[in-house]
Amino acid sequence: MTGLVLSCEHASWTLPPGVDLGVAPDVLTSQASWDHGAFEIASVFADAFGIALHAGAFSRMFVDLNRPPEHPNVIPLVSYGAKVPANEFLSTGDRAARIAMFHAPYWDAVRRDVTARLHDRGGVLHLSTHSFDPALDPPNRKFDVGVLYDPAHAFEAELAERLMFQLRSAGLDVRANQPYSGVGPALCTELRKSLPGKRYAGIELEASHAVTHTHGGCARIAAAVLPFLESID
Repeated sequence: MTGLVLSCEHASWTLPPGVDLGVAPDVLTSQASWDHGAFEIASVFADAFGIALHAGAFSRMFVDLNRPPEHPNVIPLVSYGAKVPANEFLSTGDRAARIAMFHAPYWDAVRRDVTARLHDRGGVLHLSTHSFDPALDPPNRKFDVGVLYDPAHAFEAELAERLMFQLRSAGLDVRANQPYSGVGPALCTELRKSLPGKRYAGIELEASHAVTHTHGGCARIAAAVLPFLESID
């Protein structure tokens, strides 16, 4: 049997009360700050299965929950080409405190959930939901959904292939490991490394803004994924 864990690291563009990163409002609500539609899609899954959704509360410009704590861009100076002035002046201590307060609890919660599902189900699919802006690379981003995974991980690859088949059956244009690598620095990647030999599958779903910004686009993607998620139990 395979349990399900849901996460959405870039669910929000908001900042903690009183925090000003020196970023213009239009930038703070852009791809540089969050993943439009990702939370809306993931929420459908959480509601359908009655399980928790681990969702980032604040902008990736404040702390990027999809980067390891030691990664240089976990608190970015530049995000998708946009400068984050306030982060430039963080002391080493303030940087460590922000990671300890906002990053570590999130990763710990996802890891506990994954570990519990492995213990009680024997296997787990961790689906991490994201979105991408096709305008950042128009020639290479003319598709609806990307599925990121590690092709060398047999359990994970088999589930990813089934997910892509389901998405294509719903009429969506799908790419494997685009627009990003499935083995780049990310929460799924780190969990995969820390659980060698376990039936852990960490798959990232990347929805195009060309779909998420259209009426009913997020619902369309969610509806296409649901039959696959129902089939893994």
